Amino acid sequence: MIDTRIVVQLSAVVFIIAAILLSRSTLQKIMAEYIPIRYVQVEGAFQYIDKEDIKNKIAPLVQLSYFSVDLQVIQNSVMGLPWAEKVQVQRIWPDRLKLRIYEQKPVVRWQRESLLNVKGDIFKPMNLDEFQSLPVLYAPVEQRQQMLQVMDGLTLSLMDQGLHLTEFRVSERQSWLLEMENGMIIQLGRFQPLQKFTLLMQALMVIGSELVEKIVYIDMRYPNGYAVRWRENEQVIW
Repeated sequence: MIDTRIVVQLSAVVFIIAAILLSRSTLQKIMAEYIPIRYVQVEGAFQYIDKEDIKNKIAPLVQLSYFSVDLQVIQNSVMGLPWAEKVQVQRIWPDRLKLRIYEQKPVVRWQRESLLNVKGDIFKPMNLDEFQSLPVLYAPVEQRQQMLQVMDGLTLSLMDQGLHLTEFRVSERQSWLLEMENGMIIQLGRFQPLQKFTLLMQALMVIGSELVEKIVYIDMRYPNGYAVRWRENEQVIW
């Protein structure tokens, strides 16, 4: 038969332990509600983001206590910086916030008014004039990711021929036009532009770099060939 005194004693011990644990948890929560954020740790490799801008964004938002501060609001605020691509925010007990900020990496200018990152996301920093050396992409906005990938391939192929692509235009009617650093313009048209580009690269290899440098305009819109306009005052010897 179970001793009643032992049952009572065990129950009392369990009650005391539960009370201690509950009191500790409650105390921690109450304390946390009033513990201020004392430290904000910012991580990331920044080339264009100014840490002072980050501070100005989050300073009004970290005046609340450890648990009261809204991490989503802080994340959204920092994402408002033009050069912020991704922001992660987390609490570190007992009084610290850690922000991990990933900076945008521009690869081309987008219609001379914005920039594109490697994923084709559009962003518009204030210092856009500093990126005039980047090539420009014009295309229907819904095709920008696809055409950015196409542009990468075109750029590499043209570099093999000693040509540097500065502008790639895709019209609403899907007509392709390329402009080189040396002023050469290549009109590929609407029909099978990639195939025509491949044929042109093969032809340029046969022509040779000396003659290629004398070309100012190439029109690939013909069904059985292409037209070439030479630079002024250039003598072409075949």
